[in-house]
Amino acid sequence: MTPLSPRKQEILRVLVEEYIHNATPVASETLVRKYGLPFSSATVRHELAGLEELDLINQPHTSAGRVPTDLGYRYFVEHLMLESALSLDEQRLIRHMFYQVQDQLDQWVRLTASVMARLLNSGAVMTPPRSSEGLLKHVEVLSVTDFSAHIVLVLTDGTIQQQRLLLDTPTLQEELSSVTARLNPLIQNKTATEINDWLITHDPIPVERVIVNAIVRILEQHSDIQVDDFYGVDVVNMLEHSHPSADLHPEDERVERIRKVMEEVEHKRVIKVMDELEHKRILPALVAQLPSADGVQVLIGGENQWDEMKDVSMVLARYGQKGKVGGLLGVVGPTRMQYGRAIAVVRYMAQVMNELLADVYGGE
Repeated sequence: MTPLSPRKQEILRVLVEEYIHNATPVASETLVRKYGLPFSSATVRHELAGLEELDLINQPHTSAGRVPTDLGYRYFVEHLMLESALSLDEQRLIRHMFYQVQDQLDQWVRLTASVMARLLNSGAVMTPPRSSEGLLKHVEVLSVTDFSAHIVLVLTDGTIQQQRLLLDTPTLQEELSSVTARLNPLIQNKTATEINDWLITHDPIPVERVIVNAIVRILEQHSDIQVDDFYGVDVVNMLEHSHPSADLHPEDERVERIRKVMEEVEHKRVIKVMDELEHKRILPALVAQLPSADGVQVLIGGENQWDEMKDVSMVLARYGQKGKVGGLLGVVGPTRMQYGRAIAVVRYMAQVMNELLADVYGGE
């Protein structure tokens, strides 16, 4: 994109901030009066027309003001947005909440999602920490019938995986126990690739081959994010269903009522997207398209490939110990979200999870 002039940048910045705050199309007169721009309304209207030609803003109706487009939000996030950070009081409160559950890894995901949702009054998503590549710690096989068994894998990240196992020949529990006792020291702390390589270079008996093949399949699937790994929260009481104060100026009261209606619509969109994320395979595909590099990623409206998500934005980050264990966390909100605040919250919660996992798995 052609670089914007300082004047266009300033006008676009305050327009986006005003629309985020009030959810109503922004007129040139409003920008001049409210933000003290050192330009006339006519000059602002001229610059707005230029921003519209660049597809950074649009005009919903002929007589209305302008609103940011997805491209306008993108320019704002990358070039104009003011840095934000959590207050010390917020940081202390979050640290205290995690201190209370410091030994309960299973509660970290629930608490992280809840904190993000409530700090931002938005939806929150998170996947539990998982090994970047499954490593086998121990395997047991339990007989169910002569031709079937139940295989249970304990992985080095504490995950337990289990599934039904079909046997080629009748096999008693004594033989299954003997086989697993022999296999465990040979294949423990190995990945699916390493175990498969071991299988190629050895000549196991048939029941060993069936068990080892099952182990390889389970480990290969382990690093894939599944729908049932997803934990999501949306704030049901996100909106305060209050009426505008009687002391408001009639124009301010009109704007307040429009904002409330807009928030209702946005809340319903977020709830719908949270449902889509939970019940479809959008999340695994979404994770796959995110860069693996550190840092917070922002997906705005129509930038993603799913029609269901064109009216919302997501602020996401990977967390964890590189090469050991990790996951994804983030928030879902309207494209009119407070991006600076959302990025600050997501970045801080990823930092908290990194520190917690470093205590468990070692590393920085």
